[in-house]
Amino acid sequence: MVKKILLWIVLFLAFKLTLVSLVGLLAVDPRRDIATRKQHCDAFHPNAVFIGTSRTLYGVDPEVFDSLNAGKTNSYNMGLFSLSFANSLHIARDFIQNNPETKTIFVELSALDYSTIHLTPGQVFNDVYFRMRVMQAAANIDKHEKWNDFLTGLNTTIFQTFSIAPQIAAVKKTFKPVNDPIEGPPNLAKNGMQRVALRISGLNSVVINNRFYTKKLMSSEEKSPPNIYFLSRIKEVITIARTSGKQVIFYMPNNITKTEFEILSQVARHIPPANFIALPKDSGLDAIFKPENLFDSHHLNAKGSAIYTRYLQEQFTKKSDNF
Repeated sequence: MVKKILLWIVLFLAFKLTLVSLVGLLAVDPRRDIATRKQHCDAFHPNAVFIGTSRTLYGVDPEVFDSLNAGKTNSYNMGLFSLSFANSLHIARDFIQNNPETKTIFVELSALDYSTIHLTPGQVFNDVYFRMRVMQAAANIDKHEKWNDFLTGLNTTIFQTFSIAPQIAAVKKTFKPVNDPIEGPPNLAKNGMQRVALRISGLNSVVINNRFYTKKLMSSEEKSPPNIYFLSRIKEVITIARTSGKQVIFYMPNNITKTEFEILSQVARHIPPANFIALPKDSGLDAIFKPENLFDSHHLNAKGSAIYTRYLQEQFTKKSDNF
């Protein structure tokens, strides 16, 4: 019986690998594939790179950033859908060790929920392990919630390993593209950013909730107990960069969710100031929550990205060793 089960598992994995290979012959969406995105970035030869989720993809404008730096930077936007923080750190280490021309690495600080559809099994395992250790180190989360998160991650890992959903989705989008900034085909500039001119019609509950938790994280004077594991991984990358003569700066995205707040409240205030760009405590960046600067509840449009990028650049120039 056990042999039959193992045989079926092997056959299914062989089928999936075959399907992955066939789909690989089709055009790969660089917004959803780390390896493809890295190839695009290497061809651009940047001396600065922004690594993050789709909030970075749509929210950081390298053209604005480089212009404000008077051409001293040649930056690339490496925003990816469903990019976990664990995999962001892995990419950052790769840039530090294997891209000598890239001197400054910006990493979006995030703690998003699981998203399985566009992650490879290896990336999911890396993500699950990171999240498990983070939850173990979380002082303000009870044991029941920690176990629940672990089981969710385990279920995600198993699902991702045996699911053919990513391949089916890729085939569907190839033969039936949709006109949507996210679900539609990629429209990336050479510097990696995707600009969107659309805007939402008005504030909705998601934007309001994100604004509340983003401001709460930035304005609270109370320091939650630090998440030792999360911070150790951040400091590890900072140290590797420093010994290589490079700089890593973590930055807040344009908004965070309630779930992210629970984790990042144990992290953000404990990152060394020289390596962290926070959002302002006052109303200085309220514009990034206005409907005219968003194309959906989470993502900035071209107008909003210019405002947000200008703020990041201003904070960047205040760091002591940038130029």
